[in-house]
Amino acid sequence: MATAQGRNVIFVIAVLGLSALAMSVLQPILPLYLNSIGISLEIIGLMFSIAMVAMSIGECYWGWLADKQGVLLPFSMGTFVCGLVVLCFVLTDNILFLFIIFFFWGLLRSAVFGPGRGILGASVPPMKKATFMAVLTVIMSASRSIGALPGTFIAHNFGYSSLFFIYCVIAFLGGFIMLISLKNIETYKEKSDLAEACFTLSDKYPGRPLKVSFLTIHYLVAALQFFSLSIIIVYLPIYAISVVGTSIIDVGILFTIKGIATMLFCIPMGVLSDKIDKKSVMTFGLLLSTIAMFGFSLADSFTWLIVISIISSLGLSLFSPASLALLSNSVPLYKQNTVMGFYGGIGENTGFIAGSAVGGFIWSAWGPQYAFLTGSILSALGAIICYFFLKNTYSHNNTEIYC
Repeated sequence: MATAQGRNVIFVIAVLGLSALAMSVLQPILPLYLNSIGISLEIIGLMFSIAMVAMSIGECYWGWLADKQGVLLPFSMGTFVCGLVVLCFVLTDNILFLFIIFFFWGLLRSAVFGPGRGILGASVPPMKKATFMAVLTVIMSASRSIGALPGTFIAHNFGYSSLFFIYCVIAFLGGFIMLISLKNIETYKEKSDLAEACFTLSDKYPGRPLKVSFLTIHYLVAALQFFSLSIIIVYLPIYAISVVGTSIIDVGILFTIKGIATMLFCIPMGVLSDKIDKKSVMTFGLLLSTIAMFGFSLADSFTWLIVISIISSLGLSLFSPASLALLSNSVPLYKQNTVMGFYGGIGENTGFIAGSAVGGFIWSAWGPQYAFLTGSILSALGAIICYFFLKNTYSHNNTEIYC
């Protein structure tokens, strides 16, 4: 990578890491806060689903906009404006207004993730993309680990409302880094001769035309994986307290351990994905997620929750870097932001929407264990689809391409 590109990657990762940190301070505690003000599990699930619907729209739009106009506007919306929207949580406990806040929170927080991944995908050497995607996952996992435990302590000692102000401060910090560091960042535009030249540099890089069938299957597999992850994020805190009998501090410790485990696993798994078949790595990650979700349904102690959370982290560490690298290697440079945005919007967030909405109803109708069992079944389905139907559309054959 050129020095300027390397600096851009570092600053993009910093903004993404701070965005993840802000979310991690708030997200594990937000279901508990909503439950404490008398909102039912079904409504909590629907609120998170609304946020994911908005995030799906946002990731598609912001990724497309970043390819057309650059990342300054998306990053500004995802930091400064998003922080102000989150502050609105302290102003109301009206269900309608809370739904509106959730919608705009999802729409705006998505503005950094698709463009950020797109910049990273277009800037790093092709044969090391899974490793760099793993580095990004590690930074974001580290941010989630740093934020989860302090967030629970702050909520326990100073009340839930303090977390909304902390979210705003962290989001603003990411915005200031963006203003200072990313003014001149380059993105690959559709009509850029340089981007086209880089893309067609080798006949071993047959990424065009963009195959709709490949993208559809890839996004479907991601949706099935992130259905399970949404069950963990939205319902595991409540499950740990109301079913297993842990405390709010234990919830923070649990999510911190889960984040640290992801952080430790991710780079080795990314390196592994760069050396072997990425589809096989994704499949194995989905199988571990299947085991983990089944394990959560049987959990009856805090120790058991920790063990299963570590297995879940290993599954995600296998799946995500390999999935992002395979996708990035299969599309032109000037489409990276758009395709990564759609991956988040149509793939990941569709799973989040379904898991958040359906999980609460399954919990209420049949019990909490069945919500996790549903996630286990869908992760297994994702593994089957990934192994038998997803194609490795591009192989570098140990040839690197440099711009």
